[in-house]
Amino acid sequence: MTTTAPRLLQVRRSERITPRMIRVTLGGDELAGFGGDGPDRRIKMFFPVPGQDRPAVPRATSGGPLWPAGEPRPAIRTYTVRRFDAAAGELDVDFVLHDGHGPAAAWARGACPGSWVGVSEPGGRYEPDPAADFHIVIGDETALPAVATVLHALPAGVPALAFLEVADADEEQQLPGAATIGWVHRGGREPGVPLTEAVRSAELPAGAGQAWLSGESACVRDLRKHLLDDRGLDRRKVYATGYWRAR
Repeated sequence: MTTTAPRLLQVRRSERITPRMIRVTLGGDELAGFGGDGPDRRIKMFFPVPGQDRPAVPRATSGGPLWPAGEPRPAIRTYTVRRFDAAAGELDVDFVLHDGHGPAAAWARGACPGSWVGVSEPGGRYEPDPAADFHIVIGDETALPAVATVLHALPAGVPALAFLEVADADEEQQLPGAATIGWVHRGGREPGVPLTEAVRSAELPAGAGQAWLSGESACVRDLRKHLLDDRGLDRRKVYATGYWRAR
């Protein structure tokens, strides 16, 4: 839980980025002073439960967060800032529409201008290593918002490879930066299997590299082990996070 009270923001607009992804743009007076710049900035989002117009959010106190008495607590999920524009007062968050949509995706699907949501202060500790000889970025569709911010932050002139698994060609997106992007289409296969195969069979640049990988937990675990044991990357240079579980 954050040490400061979440900000209550409202939807300004939403748009379908791909058939399975919605981008929601948030704004509001409480967005002032938000520290959302930088790669892989993660936030907790507080979604209203049925019967609520806006979510109940805790108040920050010296003894920790204090929840409003008598109000149901919201659904809380972790997301990544896709874009933060302080001048425009806008924050973009992308939502993947998985099968059997959970409360976050259900909220995003129905979000309209004026809809309320709570947003925590951003966190994140990944920073590109300027001394790395190359960079590897690995993820699935749930990681694409973070992938975009990571690719944008990579130093120019350094080899960079991205391996990105999505359902099919319709889910591919335009991404920033100069990395060589390898899109992997899952089709009807188990999540993470095509991505693992693509990374294991890839030829990587020579030298000491840095890797960022996120997505399905078992896939991330296996690929982290592969990068450390088989590719010889320094474990301090491999930043890996499991976002979700296939089973």
